Amino acid sequence: MKALYYPAWDQLEIRDVPDPSPRPGEAVLKVLAVGICGSELHGFKIHAPRRTPPLIMGHEFSGQVVAVGPGVSGFRVGDVVAVNSTISCGVCDACTDGDPHVCPTAEVYGTRRPGAFAERVAAPVSTIMPMPENVTPVQASLMEPLGNGVHAWSMIRRRFPETVVIFGAGAIGLFTLQVAKAGGAGRLAVVDVSPARLAVAERLGADRILDARTEDVPAGIRDFTRGRGADAAIDAVGAAGTRDMAVKAIRKGCECVWLGLHDDAATVGGLDIVLGEKAIYGSFAVRPRDLRAALDLLGAGKITLEPWVRTFPLSDGVEVFTQLVNAPPDDYIKAVLLPS
Repeated sequence: MKALYYPAWDQLEIRDVPDPSPRPGEAVLKVLAVGICGSELHGFKIHAPRRTPPLIMGHEFSGQVVAVGPGVSGFRVGDVVAVNSTISCGVCDACTDGDPHVCPTAEVYGTRRPGAFAERVAAPVSTIMPMPENVTPVQASLMEPLGNGVHAWSMIRRRFPETVVIFGAGAIGLFTLQVAKAGGAGRLAVVDVSPARLAVAERLGADRILDARTEDVPAGIRDFTRGRGADAAIDAVGAAGTRDMAVKAIRKGCECVWLGLHDDAATVGGLDIVLGEKAIYGSFAVRPRDLRAALDLLGAGKITLEPWVRTFPLSDGVEVFTQLVNAPPDDYIKAVLLPS
C-alpha cells in the first residue's frame, strides 16, 4: 500500500509499505480521509521525540472496515467508521472513571504505532465508532479536533457567557469558535496574528477580530467587554504570551481554558488569579462523549468547513505537508488527505 512515510528527521516521501494485518481486537481500515494536525506539523519542525522517525503519522481519520481480527464483535467488513485518536488501556482508574483521554499509558495513532497517512491502518476496535449517515468521511476525519473544542467548551461553568475571547484562529480555534457559538456564547472575539485566519473567523461568526500584530489586544478586549472583562477565555495557541493574555482577559470570578500546546512555558500573575478568584483549566484531548457531541454537531450542520478546509490526494502529501510547515497558505487552514 502507499503511505506518506517519515523515514528520518526533516524527510517525507510517498513509499510502498506492507499492508497491516489485524491483531486480536483490531480491525484493518481503508482510510477514507485523514487530517494533517498542527501537532504533527510542529513535531516535524522541532524534531519532537513523541514522533520519532521512521514512522507513519496521522491520527485524525475516518475509514471503512476491510478486515477484522480474532475476538472482534460489533463491527464487520464494509462498516464506515469514525476513529478516536487516543488508544487507552480501558482498565486503569482514569479509564474506568470515564476519562480515558488521561489514561497514563494511552498512546495516539502516528506516535508509537503506525498512523493513518496511508491507504490502510490497523485500529483497535475500542477506538472506532459507527459513522452517522448524515456525516461525510471528511467531516468524520475532523471529529477529533472538533472534539477538542467540545471538551474545552465543556469546562466553562457559565452556561450562557455574554462575552468569550478565543486566542488563535487555527483549526482548533475555529472549531472552538463554532462550538462556543452553538453552545450559548453571546458574543465572541478572536485574536490572531494572521489577517487571513481572522477573516475566516469573522466569516464563521466572530463578532470582533483582533490582529495582535497591529492592535492593542488588551484595549480591544476592554472595549469588546465594555470594560468588564470577558466571561470566559480560551487559549488555542499555547504560547506563554497568549496564556497570560487569556488570564488577563477574563473578569473576576471567571475562568479561562488553556488548550494550545505550542510551548511549555507560562508566566501569569499570581495576585491577579488569587485576588480575582480566577480559574485556569487545562484541556487535553477528548472524551468519548465529546466525540459523540462532535458527530452530532457535524450531522446537524452546526459546523462549517468552507472555505478553510481543503482536501488533497495522498499522492500530494509531501508537498502539502511541507507547505504547511514552511509557508502556511492564506487560502486554506486545514488540509485533509484522501488516500482512497
